[in-house]
Amino acid sequence: MGKHKINVLKENQKVIHPNSRKAKKLSKMVSREIKMKKRRGENNLKLQVLGDKLLWFKKEMDPSIEVVTPKDVLNLIQKYIDRNMEELEQINLKQSIGKRSKNQHASRESTIKIVHEQETALFTDNGFETVDFFCPKNLQTFKSWSGELRFLSNLKLRKYKRKDLEDNLTSRLEPESSSAAPTEETMDEDTEGLDEDSDDDGDTDNKDGEKDDDMEG
Repeated sequence: MGKHKINVLKENQKVIHPNSRKAKKLSKMVSREIKMKKRRGENNLKLQVLGDKLLWFKKEMDPSIEVVTPKDVLNLIQKYIDRNMEELEQINLKQSIGKRSKNQHASRESTIKIVHEQETALFTDNGFETVDFFCPKNLQTFKSWSGELRFLSNLKLRKYKRKDLEDNLTSRLEPESSSAAPTEETMDEDTEGLDEDSDDDGDTDNKDGEKDDDMEG
C-alpha cells in the first residue's frame, strides 16, 4: 500500500516535456480559452454600444408618434451624429480662455472628431444602422422596449442612407428586409463556432502526434 502511494506521488511529480503532445495540447487549451474570453468581452461591448445607441433614439423620439417619416429619421440620425458637438464647442472654448493647456482635453477632442467622421461616413455611404422605424409593428415594439439588452433580439434593425431619406422626405418608405438585433446568445454561438474550429485543429495535431509516436516506437 505504501509503495503504491509512492508510485502515485512520483507519477504526479513528473515534469511534462515542452515538446510533448501533452504539453502542446495544454498550450492549445489555454490559448483557446484566452481567445474565447477575449471574443466574449468584445461581443458584450458591441452589444452594450448598440443598446446605448438604440436607447438614445428611444429617449429622443416623440413617444406619441404613430407614423415615422423619412424626414423624422433623417433628423434623428443627424442629431445622434452631432450629439457630442456641444461638448466639442465647450472644449474649444476652454482652450481659448487664458493660458489653459491645449493638450488638457486633446484626447477627448480627438475621440469626438473621429467618431463624428466615422458615423457621418456611414450615413453617407454604407448606411447608418438603427431601428426599422418604417415597420409599424417594429415601431410599437421599440416604443415599448424597456432598454434591457436581453430584449434587443425583439427589435428589427435597418440601415439608412442620407440620400435615400432626402429623396423621400415627403413620402413614406416601405419596410424592407431587416435584421434582428444581436443578443448575447447569438454572439456566443459565433464564438462557439470558433471553438469548434480550434477543436478540429487539435484533433489534427493529435493524429499527427500519434503518427510520430508510432514512428518512434
